[in-house]
Amino acid sequence: MELAFRSRLRQMRGNKTRKQFAEEIGMKESNYLKIELGKSNPTVKTLERIAKLTNSTLVIDLIPNDSEQLELQLDSEISKKE
Repeated sequence: MELAFRSRLRQMRGNKTRKQFAEEIGMKESNYLKIELGKSNPTVKTLERIAKLTNSTLVIDLIPNDSEQLELQLDSEISKKE
């Protein structure tokens, strides 16, 4: 995962130890540490638990990299409205 995510995760953990935070989200400290260090990616379920624990909003989005794909999407939305 991105460095920004890992940094934000450490900030959201606050003053809690990794062990405390991991226990509160229902996982082993070693597995949490892998996520925080970027050696493993969290599951959506883990992200949901982290969001709930830290009173955060979880946003998962797919954004097209291709402008042609975006144009097709916009054309489709316009057609639906007509």
